[in-house]
Amino acid sequence: MRMQRRRVSTTARENESTEDAYERRLKESQKVEERVEVVFTESEVVKALEEAEHKLVVLEIESSQTCDSGLSEEAEVHWEEDKKLKLARCSNLKHTFQRTARDCPDVKFLMLEADTEEGQAACDRLGVEVLPTVQFWRDKKKLWEHRGILHLEQDLGEGVLFYGDSAANGVKASSFVEEITSSAQLDTFVQSQPENVLTVVNISSYATPCVRVFPAVLALAKNFVGYAAFGRLLYESSDETQALANQLKVREVPTFIFYRNGQEVGRHVGSSRGDLIGKILQQQNALGIAPPSPPVPAGTARRRSSANA
Repeated sequence: MRMQRRRVSTTARENESTEDAYERRLKESQKVEERVEVVFTESEVVKALEEAEHKLVVLEIESSQTCDSGLSEEAEVHWEEDKKLKLARCSNLKHTFQRTARDCPDVKFLMLEADTEEGQAACDRLGVEVLPTVQFWRDKKKLWEHRGILHLEQDLGEGVLFYGDSAANGVKASSFVEEITSSAQLDTFVQSQPENVLTVVNISSYATPCVRVFPAVLALAKNFVGYAAFGRLLYESSDETQALANQLKVREVPTFIFYRNGQEVGRHVGSSRGDLIGKILQQQNALGIAPPSPPVPAGTARRRSSANA
């Protein structure tokens, strides 16, 4: 789907002085939370990416004039029937972006407005065809992007978690899911788990299915402590991780390799969360190892005590 270029009246901007333009841009920047840096040109985007170095950069490209769903042209016909819903979602995007930025201090957030000629030129260089678009960058390399407003909030959160190790409330995925970057680290991880703990190693790439399943991996890692231990090998991160994935004979991603006592005992390929949970339970049930009880919601015990009094 090609983005429709809707030119904004630029008469006032063409006549404003350099000082006036600076003051206008300064005021626009001040409207956005401090955690979100507003950029206006391709050169400003490039500079911000260079300054970020290895830090994850999330770049949101938006327009006050255009709000696309991200669907195919055929499906877009049905989406157009509810323009009010679409515009409402797009108007809330800035708040969602700012909230995510506040929750993820280790990630750099940029916002590019596409309504100006400079912004449109930057979109062309960035390959942006749908507005809004959110791109994920590291080391000046684009890792992944989401196009359109549909499911954008979900993909924004999942992308920051997958690439930036950041979740809400300051949670770090790496606190629960071991990041594996070498053969030696893999051996140490799988050999160090107790006999009754199933070791699950998730081999992933920058592909969308790997991003989508990772929140489930984190949730299982948090809830299955003492029952299953989780690690992740992101094979595209280095030549060594690529060689290790080949050594493990991984042909599709995501692949989950199960280990017990340091030895491989099974595999699961695919991004289905339900299937992954089922395979883990199957592995442990075969040895009579029961899963941990689900956590009791806060306040439940207190309510039960009051009811029994």
